[in-house]
Parts: sequence; structure tokens; C-alpha cells
Amino acid sequence: MKQTLLFVCMLSALWVIAGCEVPPPNTPASPTSPFDGLKLSDLEDPTENQVPPNFLMHFRVLTYTLDPGKVDQLSAVFNRLSRSDVRMVHKGAFEANGFAVGTASFAVGAAVAQELARIGAVRTAQIALIMPPDNTEPLSRLPLQGMETIRYTESKGNAVTMTPGPGLLGWVMSAKQDPRFRGLAQVKLFPAYWQPGIEDIRLRMGMEPIEYKPIVVGQVLTRVEEQGIILLGPTREMPDEVTLDKMLFFLPGSKPKIRFFVIICDSAEPR
Repeated sequence: MKQTLLFVCMLSALWVIAGCEVPPPNTPASPTSPFDGLKLSDLEDPTENQVPPNFLMHFRVLTYTLDPGKVDQLSAVFNRLSRSDVRMVHKGAFEANGFAVGTASFAVGAAVAQELARIGAVRTAQIALIMPPDNTEPLSRLPLQGMETIRYTESKGNAVTMTPGPGLLGWVMSAKQDPRFRGLAQVKLFPAYWQPGIEDIRLRMGMEPIEYKPIVVGQVLTRVEEQGIILLGPTREMPDEVTLDKMLFFLPGSKPKIRFFVIICDSAEPR
């Protein structure tokens, strides 16, 4: 009899402890903004996000071109976008290198498209990115001959140069679900260079197919809602010297152009 009473008491105690750890089913959500507290450590968010193994995120990347003399008008478009949900690894260096990123909801994105048409921007390409969370995909590719010396501003404000060698240079992105808010994607963008043509060898060695070498001063993290947009582009006239922003955004030729990118998040969670 004493053993039975002891067992019942132990079960009751465990039930009380468990009940203290589980919130009521109708507990209201915290009234914080989805973008409050966004920081770079979110890139390594430890939260376990349970998603189906076949879950794919859907994005569209639109490439636009614009006459070089209209960079100021493009900057005015950036000023209409949100910057509160954008975090750079090195904000000062990011801006000193002539980079800009902004986000907008679907409603504002429609107005942005009209404004881009008004200033003469022309859409020249569109690609669909259908990828698993945390997968990495290039947005643009520029062939490197191996002799290019590229100047950029580092995090301490000093002008430095690099010679990446033969391969490709471009903007790269990865994305994953925001583990705390439905319908939001965390998107990481960064310029990088890499060597193509050895993907099969790396896969046979159990490695990722491409080894991207990020240029950290251009790395940025943002959030975007489904059907929202991210605008990525330059903020200054193209300099005469070979700079990083010139390589990433400038298209030379008899009629030179600048190019920039509109990223649309079509789907950020399983359907």
C-alpha cells in the first residue's frame, strides 16, 4: 500500500513539473515586429527547424540594366525601401564599396517595378532558383582571366587589392526559413569568386560541388516575406579604376550599362 501511494505521488509531481513547462494552447504571441532583433548571428541560428526532407524554397531573380548616368535615380528607388531588416557584416565597408540592399512587401514591390520602368531600367534576364534551405546559388557570373587586380575598401576603411585568379566572380545567395516567423525567409547575399569545372571531382570526394570564396565586406543578411522583394545594386557612378562594385555591376561595351538585381521570394515554407 505504501509503495502504491509513493508511486502515485511521484506521478503527480512529474505531471506538475511537465505542466509548468508547456504553455497553454491559446497563449498570445509576443507583439514584436518580425524584424526586431535581426543580427548577423542569425546566420548560425541554433534553432532546430523541422522541415520535410524534400522541401524547396522558390525565388526569382530579375536582372535589370540602366544607363550609367542614372545611378542617382536608382538610389532614389533604394530610399523608398526598408533598411531596418538589413544587416551587413561591415556596414561602413559595405557602403564604401558602393553596395546597397533594400527590401519591400508585395504592395510596395509593385510600385518599385513602376518606378524602375519610369527611370528607364530594362529587365534583361530572369532565372528561377528552386533550392533546399541553406543551399548556395550564384545570382551572376563574370569570367576572370586571372590577371585582374581588383580594388575595394576593407572593414578598417583602407583601400586594398586582390587578384582572385582565373575563374568566376559574382553575387551569391543562400536562404532558409526564419525559424521564428511563418512566411519569412532569411537571405544571405555576398560577392564571391570560385573555380568552375571541378564539381564532379568535389562531389566524388564528398564535398560541396563549388567552393565559394566570399568577399566578406559585401556580405549582408536580410529577411523577406513571401511575395516580397530584395533590391541589390550600386549606389555610385562607376569609377575609372577596377573596383569591386565596377566588376559586379558594370557591363562594358559600346553602350555601357550598369546592372542590378530584384530578388522575389515566391515560397519560404512547405506547402
